[in-house]
Amino acid sequence: MTRLTFTFLLCLSSFDLKPVVADELTIDFTYGRNVNIGSISPSLHLAPFADERGLADPNTIVGEDRAQLPLADLIRDAFEQGFNKGGVEFVDEGADMEIVGTLLSSELETVDRAGVPTLQLTIRTGIELRGGGRIIWSTTLFGRGRVPVEEGLGSAVNASLERLVRELLRDDYFLLELE
Repeated sequence: MTRLTFTFLLCLSSFDLKPVVADELTIDFTYGRNVNIGSISPSLHLAPFADERGLADPNTIVGEDRAQLPLADLIRDAFEQGFNKGGVEFVDEGADMEIVGTLLSSELETVDRAGVPTLQLTIRTGIELRGGGRIIWSTTLFGRGRVPVEEGLGSAVNASLERLVRELLRDDYFLLELE
């Protein structure tokens, strides 16, 4: 019995056992909605977004699942696409106002929606509009994306990004500050 146990353990040790790591998702988000945000008179800068989730890997979406880029960068890119669809081009220097974003959290649940198992990803992002050295306007956006489980986490991320952008570009108080 001892010889058999030793042989078994020796066989196990010869395998290169590595921890199971979730696949890296390629998030290829494109903001496709029409945007009518009126005329924006101040020049705008879109600052790099911060990630305050306290995770070692900024590419983490939730748990072990990660994207090809930091999630905060994907969120920033989604906002840039939304503004570009509305005819707004950001400047790198000399802007009158700056949009600053912070990724606050990302949470995934599986919920039942009318008998359909659904992934529900909620991305919480703080947004500030700054000008003249002060915060002019701020809010926290909740991008809740829901997709059937079989569509996967990548689709849930896209749905969450879509919702985040739509929520900001429909915020009347935000848009009033840009006139």
